[in-house]
Parts: sequence; C-alpha cells; structure tokens
Amino acid sequence: MSDIIPKRSVLAIVGPTASGKTDLSFQIAASCNRKVDLICADSRQIYRGMDIGTAKPSKEEQSLFPHHCIDICNPDEHFSAGKFAQYARTCIDNSINQDRIPIIVGGSGLYIQALCEGFFSFESKENSLDIRQELQELLLIKGKEFLFQELKKVDPTSAEEYSDMNPRRIMRALEFYKSTGLQFSKEKKEHISVPTFATTYIGIAFQRDKLYDRINKRSEYMWNNGLIEETSQLLSNGYNPTLNALNTVGYKEAVKVLQGELKHKEGLEAMKQATRRYAKRQLTWFGNQIHVQWIYEENLKEYVENMNIEKLNHQIS
Repeated sequence: MSDIIPKRSVLAIVGPTASGKTDLSFQIAASCNRKVDLICADSRQIYRGMDIGTAKPSKEEQSLFPHHCIDICNPDEHFSAGKFAQYARTCIDNSINQDRIPIIVGGSGLYIQALCEGFFSFESKENSLDIRQELQELLLIKGKEFLFQELKKVDPTSAEEYSDMNPRRIMRALEFYKSTGLQFSKEKKEHISVPTFATTYIGIAFQRDKLYDRINKRSEYMWNNGLIEETSQLLSNGYNPTLNALNTVGYKEAVKVLQGELKHKEGLEAMKQATRRYAKRQLTWFGNQIHVQWIYEENLKEYVENMNIEKLNHQIS
C-alpha cells in the first residue's frame, strides 16, 4: 500500500498589481457549482484600516463570496510570511474539509511561496531583540549594501537569494545567524513546512505598456478617491508613518504629501512610478520562482468558460 497521502490541487491566481486578479477570481467563483472560499494572499490587505491603498475588495464584493485573510491585524502588528502561511493554510484546510473550493488570490510573492511551497518558522532567541535593534541601526547608518555584504560573508546562499537587497529579508537572515550561529538558508531547507495541498498557478498577462496604463489609471482613482484621507486617518489613529505597513506604495507618497514634502500632483506621479516598479519586480519574481500559466486578457473569457475548477480541485497523489 502506498504511503503517499493524497493532496488537493488548489488554484492560485497570481500576478502583478492592477492586472485584474480579483475580477478573475469572481468570474471563476461564479462559474462553480459548489461554494467557493477566496484566500487573499496580499501582504497589505491583512491590515485593518488600509482599504483604498491596497485595492481591498469592498464589503459588497466580499459579500458575494467568503473572503479570508483580510483585516486580520492592525498596521503596527508584525505579520510575517510564515505566520500568514499558517493562518491561510488553516483556512484552506477548513474549506476543503467542508467540501468547499478554496481559490488563492494575490500578488505578494513571499506570502504565496510560504503558503503554497513551504515556509521555515523559528523561535526568536532571548538576544534576538538586541540583535534586531543593532541591525536596524546599521541599516540606518551604513545602508542595505553594507548588510548585504555582511550576509554574503556568513550565508552566501541567502545573499544570492536576496540579490534584490530587500533589507527586511537580509536582516532576518543575519538575525538568525547572529542569534543561533547557523545559516538561515541551510536551516530553512532542512526544516521547511510543506502544505497539505498542491498548487496550480495562473496569471493574467498584459503587454507592458497596457499594464502600466492600468496601473496609472488605478493610481489616479485611488489618489483622487480617498487615499490621502485614509492615510491621514491612519496617522490620526496614532500609527507611525515609519511603520512597514505605511512605508509602502501609495501610503508612502501620501504621507509625504501630508507632511509637505511633496505637492499633491508630485505625490501622484511618484505613486504611479513606484507602482510600475513594484509590478516589474512582481513579474520578475513570478517568472523566476514558480511556474505560472500566463493567460492574456483577451483569452480570459474563453479560459473561464472551458476550465473545470471542480476537476482541478480533485484529490491527486
């Protein structure tokens, strides 16, 4: 008898910002004969009070199908990719156990990778807080390039993986090494937590200029329909503008406008540019990290009509 535990094949709709992932998930969900749960894999839609700048589905849209992993913490709470994966896997397992169909929707690559491919979770040591503060000071004084070179000395595999020099990821690997004496890359590979399901990835493809046009228009809509006011409210609620949650595309530019560093029009243009750059990074990440079936916008209707989500969701070995 085989020892292989059967897995479900779960659909994930991924891709760059403003590509229409939410709309596609609604179309696919509406085509199903069974009840569907939408699992949002977005590193900012998890935060309460951050609705406009994250393109969070409206309350009316959320009422169409159950949504999970939205509004689960406050902007000043730490929420890692590993913590998200644990939370979201519980939602997916519950959905499957209730004979519902879970569909993952999002563009946050690390969250999706942790959820669908596996994540490494470790307990902080007693000295981790002091090390973290030390690394944050080094980041402010010497910059991310210095930290990156330090990581290359002690954990070249992690440094190669973090070649984009994302400071949070570099500091996490350095913190792990300094607190344990072990390489983050090696421990992660040996102790990674794998999911109980397999994942089929699809994404919406656009010509680059058309995607950028969609980004510009959506940025204008957000900017002119409450993003400044939403950011002001978050600051009024006592949230520090240097929080990771607010130091992100849209909110970062809105904060600068509110603080007088940018004029209104300059802030909008900065947001457009930052969003386009973010989309480019997303496309590069999805192209390098996971296998995605890209479907051009003009073929989406035919794709939805011909796909069988229930067959996709069957048990596989």
